[in-house]
Amino acid sequence: MQQDEEPPGAGSDAGPQERLDVARAVLTAATGLAVCDLHGLVLEAGDALVAQLALDPRGRKLGELLSTPGSVEEPLPVDRLVEDLLAGAEHVLTGALVRRPDGQDQHCTVLMTLGDSGGAGHVLLVHVASSGSGPRGTRPGPGRDALTGLRDRAGAVADLADRLAAGRTADRPRLGVIACDLDRFRVVNDSLGVEVGDQVLATAAERLAVGLRGGDALARVGDDEFLVVLAGLTDEAEAVDVAHRITRSLAAPVRVDGPDGPQEVRCSASTGLVLVDLPVTASGGGPGGVVDAGTVLRDAHTALDAAKAAGGSSCRVFTNALRERADRRLTVENDLRRALAEGELRVHYQPVVDLRDGHRTGFEALVRWAHPRRGLLLPEQFLDVAEDCGLVGLVDGLVLEEALGFLTRHPGARVAVNTSARCLDGTFAPTVARDLDRRGLAPDRLTVELLEGSLVPGDPVTEAELRDLAALGVGVLIDDFGTGYSTLSYLRRLPVTGLKLDRSFVADLPQDAGSDRIAAAVARLAGDFGLTSTCEGVETADQARHLAAQGWQSAQGFHFGVPGPEERWFPAGARRA
Repeated sequence: MQQDEEPPGAGSDAGPQERLDVARAVLTAATGLAVCDLHGLVLEAGDALVAQLALDPRGRKLGELLSTPGSVEEPLPVDRLVEDLLAGAEHVLTGALVRRPDGQDQHCTVLMTLGDSGGAGHVLLVHVASSGSGPRGTRPGPGRDALTGLRDRAGAVADLADRLAAGRTADRPRLGVIACDLDRFRVVNDSLGVEVGDQVLATAAERLAVGLRGGDALARVGDDEFLVVLAGLTDEAEAVDVAHRITRSLAAPVRVDGPDGPQEVRCSASTGLVLVDLPVTASGGGPGGVVDAGTVLRDAHTALDAAKAAGGSSCRVFTNALRERADRRLTVENDLRRALAEGELRVHYQPVVDLRDGHRTGFEALVRWAHPRRGLLLPEQFLDVAEDCGLVGLVDGLVLEEALGFLTRHPGARVAVNTSARCLDGTFAPTVARDLDRRGLAPDRLTVELLEGSLVPGDPVTEAELRDLAALGVGVLIDDFGTGYSTLSYLRRLPVTGLKLDRSFVADLPQDAGSDRIAAAVARLAGDFGLTSTCEGVETADQARHLAAQGWQSAQGFHFGVPGPEERWFPAGARRA
């Protein structure tokens, strides 16, 4: 696992020349930096800090130059901040006012860390960022977020628009925008309360401010979403490095005051980065001809969505391909909403056979979309969008209702329906029980299939739903077995009645030795646990014979029948009831 980077000056093993090179690089950077003694006396100052203060601070104390945010007359308590560092704090971060001789005082964020002076004890490294957050506990001004003191969304959009306009003639013409979102932050709020969530957000804002360079900007633009604007970039690698540092810093545990006392909370983060080549953009070229703040923010969010879709705790850089994918997904979502309203979804049925004698034992109900322009669409062409936009419950509900009608019309049939784990919200099992009772159907004619990868280990609501289904007599089958995780714990804890082997392990049988061993092992596992066993994707007679010899009970696939409408399997009076 990668470790967070050390703060400046933390590397005590560096030689004198190496420390001098680092100091020169730091003090010539485009940011407000100073080296002070432990009493706050400024020993060295960077050019950017001289510009911020409108004077040369060397030989003066920080308390003369910076005041507390609430009062320009109250010096910044440097001694107390140094005490915190000496007591073991990795860094201290506080709001302050820059007291300029021209009277144009500015809010700023001050970051302090201890550095090694090379044998003469510690020095104080001070970073003054005027674009960071305001102080916590004070009333922020217009365009500022109430919790963190950072710019709010409106302030961020206005600042970005100004930078896009002014940057077109800059010597370093690239601009980077990072959209950052805390993964699973809602879990923190729901389990520990909003106050703890606020502590996590405030800490995230501080860590983000620590990573700012001179001229960068930081804003809170949503509940758990932040925006970082990177100024003066020379290449993509520089921006990607900042994004990865953000991801690493936010992954570190946060100490909070929880309901039961102090505890640690971990929230990883996803980041989406968009790069704007300002001169090319101004002439209408570049990635999609990006010219305005709204478009840049949209592209950053598109990259952020891609990072979260990849599992979170990662960074994605915006490309035209991502935009095209996002546009396609939006089109699919809009079309799917219309399809549900206008009845364009269909249910096809694929037979399941007994491998011992080949007789049909039931069907799997599979959704299809009769799209008016694109033709008949398979689930993989739209179900992931249904999951993301919250429509999967409606799709699964439609398939369940059609499948129950199928059972009503064909008294000897059995059917399995696929259900998203998201639908197991405490209402699914009661709904199934009511619908079965309303139609007078025996529960053991219905099986519910759940994708292994969609199950959340230890989720009490999901487990209660599955137990209620099992108590009702409905079969519970884990689909695509072998592609997820914690499978053995599922078999131990959950009332599972059967396993279905994923088609990826069947496709290369019987030639592939690895797939052969996995298929045989899962067949034995199902037998040892007293579960039914079904394999999908069987396309040849050789595969069917091989799987039967391994002990698999049932199978489905093109070898036994291509999914088709009800009329294919029951041509006479398929809809008589």
